Amino acid sequence: MKYRMAAAMALAAGTVLAGIASGPASASTAEDNERCQDATYPSVAFSHKVCVTFRGSGGANDVIRMNVNSFGRTGIGHWELFGPHGTISNSLDGEWKDRRHDWAGYQDSSFGDLWCAVFWRDGGGGSGYYRATPPVCVKSYYP
Repeated sequence: MKYRMAAAMALAAGTVLAGIASGPASASTAEDNERCQDATYPSVAFSHKVCVTFRGSGGANDVIRMNVNSFGRTGIGHWELFGPHGTISNSLDGEWKDRRHDWAGYQDSSFGDLWCAVFWRDGGGGSGYYRATPPVCVKSYYP
């Protein structure tokens, strides 16, 4: 509990505390819990899978890692990873064909929060981006 409060205060103050946020590798690997959700779009021969790693066990839902894997061709654009506090990470823009976007850090979470990925396609000609996939989400819950 004191580490969680220290990490939250450090993040609020803009300080990075890598030792507290990531913890010792041996302790974190045994307790962390990865959950995944995937979606397939047969009409365009495309699918993607979002995975979220929750820190710890015994009801802990804090997120320390997210990634999205795309299978097939999505087109030109970028992936947005987001949670209950808003956008966590945007991938680089580009052609997405069988690629992966990763984020690692720390986000606090509560029971029932959604952690999602969505692909934003470039409309071309300076028209901006539009949401090309519905959000695919992983829900935090007590184990």
